[in-house]
Amino acid sequence: MKNTMNTCCVVHILLLLLLPLSVKSNPSAFGEVGIKCIESERQALLKIKDGLIDNYGHLSSWGDQENKRECCMWPGIQCNSLTGQVDTLNLSHLNLKFPYQVGRNISNLKSFDLGNIEFLHAINLDSLSLLSSLKHLDLSGNNLSEAIDWLCVVIELPSLKTLLLRDCSIRDMHLGSSFSCINYPSSSFSASLEVLDLSMNMFSPLIFQWLFKIGNKIVHLDLSSNPLQGSVPDSFGDAMLSLEYLNMTSCGLRGGIPKSMGNICSLRTLNMYYNNLTGELSEFIGNLSGCTRNSLEVLLLNENQLSGSFPHNITEFSSLKVLDLSANQLTGALPNLAPSFSSLRELHLVGNRFNGNPANSFSDLLHLESLDIAYNSFKGIITEAHLSNLPQLKYLFLSQLSLETSSDWIPPFQLHLISLQSCKLGPMFPKWIRTQRNFFYLDISNAGISDTIPTWLWDLSPIRLLNLSHNHISGKLPADLWTTFSRNCRVIDLSFNDLEGTLPPLLLSNLTILTLSKNRFSGSLSSLCKIIGDNRLSALDISDNLLSGEIPNCHHTQYQNLSHLNFANNNLSGEIPSFVGTLSNLLHLDLHNNSLSGKLPPSMKNCSHLNVLDLGNNRFFGNIPSWIGESLLSLKFLILRSNEFYGEIPLQMCQLTNIKVLDLSMNKIIGIIPKCFSHFSNMAQKGNLTYYNPYSLADVGVFHSYVCPHFYGGNVIVISEGIRQYEYGRNRELLRIIDLSSNKLTGKIPSQLSNLLALQTLNLSRNSLTGTIPPRIGFLKELLSLDLSRNYLTGEIPSSMADLNFLNHLDLSYNNLSGKIPSATQVQSFNASQFLGNTLLCGLPLLQKCPGDKTIEQSQPTKNGGAGTVSEDEDEFDKWFYTGMGVGFAVGFWVICGSLVLKRSWRHAYFLLMINIKDWVYVKIASALGKIMEKLSKLKLLWTFRKVISTQLSLKIPN
Repeated sequence: MKNTMNTCCVVHILLLLLLPLSVKSNPSAFGEVGIKCIESERQALLKIKDGLIDNYGHLSSWGDQENKRECCMWPGIQCNSLTGQVDTLNLSHLNLKFPYQVGRNISNLKSFDLGNIEFLHAINLDSLSLLSSLKHLDLSGNNLSEAIDWLCVVIELPSLKTLLLRDCSIRDMHLGSSFSCINYPSSSFSASLEVLDLSMNMFSPLIFQWLFKIGNKIVHLDLSSNPLQGSVPDSFGDAMLSLEYLNMTSCGLRGGIPKSMGNICSLRTLNMYYNNLTGELSEFIGNLSGCTRNSLEVLLLNENQLSGSFPHNITEFSSLKVLDLSANQLTGALPNLAPSFSSLRELHLVGNRFNGNPANSFSDLLHLESLDIAYNSFKGIITEAHLSNLPQLKYLFLSQLSLETSSDWIPPFQLHLISLQSCKLGPMFPKWIRTQRNFFYLDISNAGISDTIPTWLWDLSPIRLLNLSHNHISGKLPADLWTTFSRNCRVIDLSFNDLEGTLPPLLLSNLTILTLSKNRFSGSLSSLCKIIGDNRLSALDISDNLLSGEIPNCHHTQYQNLSHLNFANNNLSGEIPSFVGTLSNLLHLDLHNNSLSGKLPPSMKNCSHLNVLDLGNNRFFGNIPSWIGESLLSLKFLILRSNEFYGEIPLQMCQLTNIKVLDLSMNKIIGIIPKCFSHFSNMAQKGNLTYYNPYSLADVGVFHSYVCPHFYGGNVIVISEGIRQYEYGRNRELLRIIDLSSNKLTGKIPSQLSNLLALQTLNLSRNSLTGTIPPRIGFLKELLSLDLSRNYLTGEIPSSMADLNFLNHLDLSYNNLSGKIPSATQVQSFNASQFLGNTLLCGLPLLQKCPGDKTIEQSQPTKNGGAGTVSEDEDEFDKWFYTGMGVGFAVGFWVICGSLVLKRSWRHAYFLLMINIKDWVYVKIASALGKIMEKLSKLKLLWTFRKVISTQLSLKIPN
């Protein structure tokens, strides 16, 4: 028997963690008037409170004072309305810390929630076995990897129906000792357990052996986010016959599913999205086509690698309400779904390669609430007739289709979400949207609209996201926009349009992202402080407009949320205001291509989270601040090109280990290239582009989690190959660039640069560098562009450059290089102009031959018996050329002529064709000659007539 202290602590924890987070104290919830909690249980709860670390005072209402004595009214406690006994304790998600073990038994406790409690020691759950009435146990969010025989304790609970172990750091090894417990003859665990959540742990396929021993009565099983990494066992369906809900999302499953899963006659929900399932979808559906086809209501297979066309055998699943096949590799046209799926409420096919016109496929699905078929290869027109039989529709996702409606059309539905990206809706703004009063999301970007924004749009109060970008919308934004538009709006994107006028003060308290780039807004930034000061703005993009004047210094408000500022490509002047240094969460600052001047304000060193700093093409001057390398340690992209910076490159820059793009070109920088640039560790490893599925919107109700990370990430402008400008969006993470060109740098090229193995562009041109090209330059195998032109480099071109297999731009011109150009295709394939100005350089592609090069004279018979003189390379080329020509002639001759010799019918058809062609050519030539002769005769008659007239006129004119 455990000691008294341990037993008390066990009960305390159990009681503590079951307090409902959101439950309010009221008599109707916890007991009727006159029913009081049992005193012994109240004292037990207070002991639990004493053992907790409650830093936030969540349990302040628990106490001995007169107004706090009724424990059934305490938050997190539910009592039986008849007996007053505590039957539910929920303390989850209250940021509590528990320093001891679980406490004393409360005999009638039925629901015990310990989810996300922070235990400070290993958990001893022995006293759980005393809770004989317990039906619901939640240990989610706790680390059970060091708990002692906890599962054997849980198995002793005879009435347990629900066991939630989500995110408990459990591995298969933690279950090993429990097999003997499960086999106890007296154990009723497997008979009572109905709901089991093992998601977000570290189970391998061995978990199936354990499940098959206890799972004969389980109706709800969640294995999602475990590294199962394999296929589902063949016997799975026969061992889990009671299942109604199965979640195997994100488990690394491969292949298909066993036929036995078609035997689970009660299965209603099957969730297997985000795996590596492969094969034909029709085969997958076929394996489910046992009695499961009569019960299945929800089938989620999105984000796999299933192929084939839309299967006809899926029409047997007449009970389906939700079907999600998004982000697979499905092709072909869609059949008419209405006859088979009369109960279908959600259809998600986004991100496949379906083709044809889908209009007739869904037009009669009377109960459809969500239609998502965007990002396919559909073509055609959808009319109002195709949407008129969908009265329940709430979520509409279409793309790349034409939506044609009459100007007075009133849809039978009220949409909550409208996403018609890249659909043809224009040129007029669709008026039917005005009839939708409940939508919070409107995306009609790239829709061919050439109209002005109607005034009624600003009166749509529920809207939270508005995207009208990539159209040709003109006009001005109303000056009082902030007084009429929805204060709940979080995202506004009006970029890539023809809007003009001044920036209105958008005082929308919940606005998070505002993108007005690539329009024709003009005037000053006088409203800037209002825009960013009175909102929760995190991203503001007003680039590529006609804005002018200085950036105001907005000091009166704290801007804790601002993470992205883009004012690039305007006519802004003056200095960077010091308030920028107060933006402690700033990640992206782009001011390139303006007329800004002055020195960089020292306050900017407070922007320690900055990832992108682009100040290129301005008039900044002074030394490059050393605080950039000391304080901005998160920098990945530093672009200071085309300014007036001078002095040496500070050694502190070498501390920017995360740097991916360093562009200091076109300044007046002197000194040497620091050897410590080799510390740029991000340039020594390839970049990874995190997968993002642009069309997954799992929960449109919480769309903020979808919008904010992906809706605006900011772009980076870089100059590659010396002259070409590229704009990089999300794939900017793959870049690795150093550009120090057009400065006054001296000294040698540091050999340490050869350690930057992932470097893609190295431009040191137009400096005064001396010495040789580093012999290990060939180690930079990812190099795409190398420009060392217009320096004073000497010596030979390193032979290791032959290893630069991806090099597509090379310029070594106007140096003092000597010797032979390496005889490698990768180097000699470039233009001779890229080696000019090196008088001692020889070899291809230059015409100047190197000393010792020999011309090999060979006699080669010609057609007339003479001899020709060729070099060794030319002789080799000619030999293969004539050999290939001979083989080609022989093959072509026998393919054409041999078939005519061997096939009599082909021979007759061929000569008949020749005769017809000859006759056709003869007729065409004869007809053309006839027309020409006719025109010549007319011209001759006209010439004769003009001659007679001119003769007569000459006779009338006196000399």
